[in-house]
Amino acid sequence: MPKRYFTLIAREPDGQWSPQFGDYDRETVNTEKADYVDHIGTTWPKGTQFKVIASGDDQTSINAAIAALNSL
Repeated sequence: MPKRYFTLIAREPDGQWSPQFGDYDRETVNTEKADYVDHIGTTWPKGTQFKVIASGDDQTSINAAIAALNSL
């Protein structure tokens, strides 16, 4: 049975969501998200959005969760 897994995803302006970082601990992913947000305008283009999503820990579950957001 898959464990709960948290993935940091990014969407650059006018783009699709894509995975950036993942961990079983949400706090770890939120810390990583804060670091990514601090780099908007340097490493990341202005307008980039970040979100933390939860899914199963297998790649199929992660891909399905991201695909669901990209289809909206």
